[in-house]
Amino acid sequence: MTGPDTRWVAFIRGEDRTGTLTALASVFSSRGVNFESIATGDLHHASGLIVLIFTASDRVQHLLARTVERLAAIREIRVCRADDPAVRAVGVVDGLDGPVVGPAAERAVRWSNLGGPGPVFVEGALVSVEQALGRARAAGASTLAVVVLPPQADRD
Repeated sequence: MTGPDTRWVAFIRGEDRTGTLTALASVFSSRGVNFESIATGDLHHASGLIVLIFTASDRVQHLLARTVERLAAIREIRVCRADDPAVRAVGVVDGLDGPVVGPAAERAVRWSNLGGPGPVFVEGALVSVEQALGRARAAGASTLAVVVLPPQADRD
């Protein structure tokens, strides 16, 4: 069983209509769970992908998922631990001259546009991207964004 400090990523396919995000926020707030991050996108066929990052116990996470999947505007929900290697992300940083190499998990990320004009991109597992961005900030870079990518099945 997972403890109360587990970070989760919920991939929610919801209908593109007024009130969908409000209904989600209500489910989480009524159970005392705050969003660490919320992003929307990938709109097609009258539904959009909503990605939520939150912290909760295993029991509360299951309760939230069951409650969310019962909402009329929700078509599908998939919840993964944030440290699951299948949860992929892209980070965008500015002011970085070269890759920042740290522990083995961070070396699993891929850097793009190093030495080029504009921002630098780092892609990999969410936790590895977050660690790499932390080291980049410590080296003087500024984080511009972190985007959790849709599950592989939604990208195909």
